Amino acid sequence: MKKRFGLAAAAAAVVALLLSGCTTVPDAGAAASGGGAKGDGKTVGITFSDLSNPVWSELVQEAQTYGKDKGLSVNYVDAHNDAATQVTQIENFIQQGVSAIIICAVDANALKDVTAKAQKAGIKVVGYTQVLTNYDSQYLVDAYKTGYANGEAAGKWIQKNYGDKAVEWGLMDLPRFPEIIERAKGIKDAVAKVAPNAKLVATAPALTSEDGVANAENFLQAHPNIKMIATIGGGGAVGGNEGVKSAGVTDFKTFGLFGIDATQQEIQNIMKGDPEKSTISLGGGKAHGRTLIDITKELLDGKKVEKDQYMPIKAIDSSNAKAYYDEVFGGK
Repeated sequence: MKKRFGLAAAAAAVVALLLSGCTTVPDAGAAASGGGAKGDGKTVGITFSDLSNPVWSELVQEAQTYGKDKGLSVNYVDAHNDAATQVTQIENFIQQGVSAIIICAVDANALKDVTAKAQKAGIKVVGYTQVLTNYDSQYLVDAYKTGYANGEAAGKWIQKNYGDKAVEWGLMDLPRFPEIIERAKGIKDAVAKVAPNAKLVATAPALTSEDGVANAENFLQAHPNIKMIATIGGGGAVGGNEGVKSAGVTDFKTFGLFGIDATQQEIQNIMKGDPEKSTISLGGGKAHGRTLIDITKELLDGKKVEKDQYMPIKAIDSSNAKAYYDEVFGGK
């Protein structure tokens, strides 16, 4: 199966959604009514660990729209970071007789039995970001390499702006997911290698933009000499960018924030000369939504599909942000 890593697949990304970091979606058991779109063919259920993540919210909405174009009726639900809720959601999808289920797991181990049950019922199982035990195909992040690319960009920025001077920095991580732990490890390893003078003085988890705002403010209150913050995702990066400003930082040339996801707001921040200096593109929420639907459609059509597929990794900074923005977001 041809990997779909084209940037053109990711059209205009969300703006206000990124600032709010949340969306309204149906809860467990509501897949048949709210959050649904009628297609002309088979049905697909999507369950995500937490749709307050702006990239994931964008993803499921794009999957719903694009799925309809492909003749699929797509329904999505939010597990609200509760593994038991997600098991119930998958059980509901099985009872509804869906043709395929796309899963971003809260806890992959908790889904071992229910995904086996789905496959036994003839339902295709597609994983996203979190590695499942039972699946037909998965779309994954090379977590360590993604984090390393982020940390490498941050380390180079530190070296360019501070040379051998000691620099304090903070990290927004998300340690409840094994893959994100690896992403954070990659960030730390790269910073340590490229900018050995840098000292990590603060860490806190961040999934949403609200988390990012609070963390940045808290970091700078506790450690006013922090000059760099790295984040494991776009939610923390967007919020962190605003939090740095609200904490009183005014010289954006000497403060750097580094993100992952390359959301529309992140790219705009980089182009404006805001605290965010770089972000790592993994294709984007809209592109991922389309890719997951393409994978699912080919599975349902009986085509041969690669079991493990990986997202692209590309660093976006001031040197290529405008070109990336024009290509991905249409220059709007």
